[in-house]
This record gives sequence, C-alpha cells and structure tokens, in this order.
Amino acid sequence: MAVKGKVAATIVSVALVAGFLVAKGHEVNRSVHPLLRAREVRITGADGSVGVWLRETAEGGSGIWMANSRRTAIVEAGVHGNGFPFLLVSDGAVRNFGLGRVDGVRASPILVFRTDDVVRMVFGLGMIEPQQAPFLVQYTADGQKHDVIGRYCDRPDRVCVR
Repeated sequence: MAVKGKVAATIVSVALVAGFLVAKGHEVNRSVHPLLRAREVRITGADGSVGVWLRETAEGGSGIWMANSRRTAIVEAGVHGNGFPFLLVSDGAVRNFGLGRVDGVRASPILVFRTDDVVRMVFGLGMIEPQQAPFLVQYTADGQKHDVIGRYCDRPDRVCVR
C-alpha cells in the first residue's frame, strides 16, 4: 500500500521530531571531558595488531609508532630526551631505513640512510660550521667515507676541525 499526501508528510514530520528529541536527549546525557590522561595509547586493528602506539620514550621524550598489520613497514616519530626531534622510516626488521633527525652543535637537520646497521649515506646541513652549508656523504661497503658535497663531521663528539 502506497503512502501519499498528508499521511506521508505526517510520518516524515513525526520521524524528524522523534529523531531530534532522541539526539537532544543524548546530548544532555553526554559529558565532555576536556582532557584525557594516559601513559600510552594503542590503536589496534581487527586482528589485534597494534597499528598506532603513542607513549613516552625510554629517554623521557614523546613518540608515536605506526606499523602495518604484518609489521613489514614502520614509521616512528618523536622527540629524544635531549629535545631533538626524529623521524624513522624502515622495514619491519629495521634493517633498511632512513632517519631524519637534528644533530650537532648547530642543531642541524640531517638524513641518515642505513642498510644492515651500516651507514650508507648522510645528507644535511653543516653541523659544525656557522653558515650550515649542505653536505652529502657516501660510505662504501668497506666503510670508507667519501664527501660528495661539503663536509660531514661523523665523530661522536662532533668536534671536527677543518
């Protein structure tokens, strides 16, 4: 049986009013909390795997980790305990990765590319010179450093001389 004219309009009007009242009732009963406190937050997939994880790092900085369900790709971002930010993009085993970070006495941005825990290339702005000239350094399979552009100070203490 088809509903026409005034009956259809009445049904639609009643549905709208009922929907409005139900929605309004939910708003009144809902409490809003302006702050959520947690030591960590994990967002899991349907299979239970952790896709996103926010927490404090071991150094006391903050971090976010993201991975696909098979853990074949990982993205990590955060702040080191010394206040310098970092961004890591890697395979699941963290064998091959690119690391963006700030380093050196000039707090310079650099990109480090590693394979099998060996640095292969570093690119960035000068870490010791005041003018922060760009540099690109390549490492051979036997670990020999070759400055392609500019100069990179790879000493752990960053105390390099010209």
